[in-house]
Amino acid sequence: MEGVTTPSPTGAQERTAVSQRQHILDTALALMSQRGVDGTSMRDLASAAGLNVASLYHYFASKRELLVAVLQERGFIEDLAASTGPAAIARDDFDGLADVLDDILRSMLEVEDFIRLMLGEVMRGEETAHAVGVELFDATQTALERWLEESEPTVCNGPGAPAVARVLRAFIVGLFFEHLAGVLGRSDDARDAFRSRSAEAAAVLRARL
Repeated sequence: MEGVTTPSPTGAQERTAVSQRQHILDTALALMSQRGVDGTSMRDLASAAGLNVASLYHYFASKRELLVAVLQERGFIEDLAASTGPAAIARDDFDGLADVLDDILRSMLEVEDFIRLMLGEVMRGEETAHAVGVELFDATQTALERWLEESEPTVCNGPGAPAVARVLRAFIVGLFFEHLAGVLGRSDDARDAFRSRSAEAAAVLRARL
């Protein structure tokens, strides 16, 4: 009606909307990490989140938009990049190479649902997930190279820091795949296994290079 204005949302309503969005993202991450994006319908997600489908589409216009939000807005990318990037690996409180590898692996364990989702979507050829994955791999490679050059230069004699960093990166990915496949047992056991395997890798690398 003319002369009638729509009242703006109250602070409480705005907080509720933000909370609902976060709830949807958390639920989407859990479902997608188990079923994949293609295997998670918007109807399934709405049911799991306690919403009707229309309400879900009010927050996200499509499943692809929802995936992008899960990858970008939940902070997993920033958390993992911060844990594996140059600033984190350049810290001077590591005892050695085993410490660095163990720290990266433990950081990955803390965002396991995110990594499961990323791996599944990369294997399905999802472009957004692939781009994010490449970025994280590059950041880890750069950080490992820098740490090796500054803290373990003798380990790099011969093959060079880039080659050694690639071997270590492959070790990290391979060991985490073993964890995802259940080879390392429960999560609590995985933490101990990560530390043990990291020490083994560091010892073997020093003995062979």
